[in-house]
Amino acid sequence: MARARNKQQLLEYGKHEYNQLNELISKLSSQQRDHEFIFDNRTAKDIVAHLYAWQLLELTWYKDGMSGKKPQIPAPGYTFKDAPALNEKLYQDYKDISWEELKNKFVKSHRELLQIITNHTDEDLTTKKKYTWTGSTDMATYFASALSSHYVWAIDLIRKHFKIKI
Repeated sequence: MARARNKQQLLEYGKHEYNQLNELISKLSSQQRDHEFIFDNRTAKDIVAHLYAWQLLELTWYKDGMSGKKPQIPAPGYTFKDAPALNEKLYQDYKDISWEELKNKFVKSHRELLQIITNHTDEDLTTKKKYTWTGSTDMATYFASALSSHYVWAIDLIRKHFKIKI
């Protein structure tokens, strides 16, 4: 699927890939989901926790940016060059969360992001430099990364490891 570039695509692709991810996860046993390593020491549950953690970051950037503050992107004390270290921190933060709690939190963060997109016009989302906090890009780029693009990454990892066709 191509990268979402406008409001309609952000909503459509975000929902579609989210549903694909949930369908894929539902095919896994709890043993596969919670204990079988897909890469390094990460399970399917850890991958979903990673998605959730980055969605929380996106929600913070949005909230801070829209209130006139300068968001600390990607996170306080980190740059995108430090992404591996940030990802390790996020893994440590969420590795012990139960599947049920994670699932509920992930549903909530996904819905919050879709609601934000719904509340904006296509122009709000796609105009580069419209908001200071997005730098030289637009909000659509941020939301595509937090939703459909990140979901596709997760789906590919899980599907390839378990050799599941969707």
